[in-house]
Amino acid sequence: MKLPQRLLLLVVIVFASLLVVREVDAAERISGDSRYSTAVKISHKGWKSAEVVVLARGNSFPDALAGGPLAYTHHAPILLTPQNSLHTETKKEIQRLGAKKAIILGGTAAISSNVATELEQMGIKVDRIAGSNRYDTAAKIAQQLKSSQVFVVNGSNFPDALAVVPYAAKNGIPILLTKSTSLPSETNQAVKGKSKTTIIGGTSAVSDAVKKNLPNASRISGKDRYETAHRVITNLPMPNETIYVATGKQFADALAGSVLAAKQGASIHLTDPTNVPHIVRQTITTQGYSDILVFGGESAVSSMAFNDLTALTLVDGDISKVSSNEWEVFKIVNKEREKHKVAPLRLHVYLGEVARIKSKDMHDNEYFSHTSPTYGSPFEMMKTFGITYKSAGENIAAGQTSPSSVMTGWMNSPDHKANILSTSFTHIGVGHHKGSKGYQHYWTQMFIR
Repeated sequence: MKLPQRLLLLVVIVFASLLVVREVDAAERISGDSRYSTAVKISHKGWKSAEVVVLARGNSFPDALAGGPLAYTHHAPILLTPQNSLHTETKKEIQRLGAKKAIILGGTAAISSNVATELEQMGIKVDRIAGSNRYDTAAKIAQQLKSSQVFVVNGSNFPDALAVVPYAAKNGIPILLTKSTSLPSETNQAVKGKSKTTIIGGTSAVSDAVKKNLPNASRISGKDRYETAHRVITNLPMPNETIYVATGKQFADALAGSVLAAKQGASIHLTDPTNVPHIVRQTITTQGYSDILVFGGESAVSSMAFNDLTALTLVDGDISKVSSNEWEVFKIVNKEREKHKVAPLRLHVYLGEVARIKSKDMHDNEYFSHTSPTYGSPFEMMKTFGITYKSAGENIAAGQTSPSSVMTGWMNSPDHKANILSTSFTHIGVGHHKGSKGYQHYWTQMFIR
């Protein structure tokens, strides 16, 4: 027989003084109507003026991948253009910057002579760095960077390269391209005399056979592009507490943003356009980033993903310890608080672990009450687990099978709703346990100030 859903709450105000909760900045989006205008917006963000601009083709990545470190050495933004004509917004941005020189990445098959001619008619000196192929172009760019180290990435795909560009640019380390199973002669020549090579990507991107031909080679990789970006960021940290996020499905936004990130000493993480991968959440919350800036519009990083990133600015602790159901409850709580013009709660990960223990205790001991036979009252339980507070409260529920259903139940109950919207609390912990006993699903919200 199916048991009815149940709700219960407990609240105590230990200190009744008025609380003013600090506002927390949401993630910021830097975007335009297209990849070309997004690159212009990025340039606006980082440069009041620039003597030099670096110009890359906006819909083809190979020649552009290695351009970040070069642009950084020239204090130049990367701007994008189509193959056969200078994009109108790009032209206006070059004029705004007062640039005297444009460095074109790639041959005329990448960016045509028409574009170079148009730049020259604007009074811009044009330099072109071009090789016989993408590997040769990257090698020629590397010649202008005097580092004894190099990064090597797969030249037929872009994600692995994007995450390392800010670090490479900041440190003047060139990025060379390779085939997955063989080392192109141009790259082989370019690595001669280098003291250290770091491969970005797994063996399907750059095989161990290629690695054997590289001097003093090591590898940074993950199971996919998002985990690889995570490992790049954790192994090659940047000093700034800001992190940039861009789609991992397209190259343009991250490429244009890489020099801005390098200029600010910040990393770039990649995300799925519609769903922020768990490894990205973990990186952002465990590395202590205080600000998140997103490159690209909603087609690149959806509003759902953007809202997820905003929520990450409110997490205290390791997000990997928070289940997807608990995360959804937290986000719904703050959506409700936003609707009612109440400052958001911060997610207290350890408090959530205590709340999860409470939910499991209710399941295992088959009771539904604020008072646990194991831990006593919620306040005694918090004390047992070392949680300190000035005000505390608890909502519990049983039987609801989803975050939306449990939150609907709580919000339809005036007393539970009062806890969720209370200005007396600054932090929340959410605990969910599913088992085979009793109501099966048990939910606990613990609130503290």
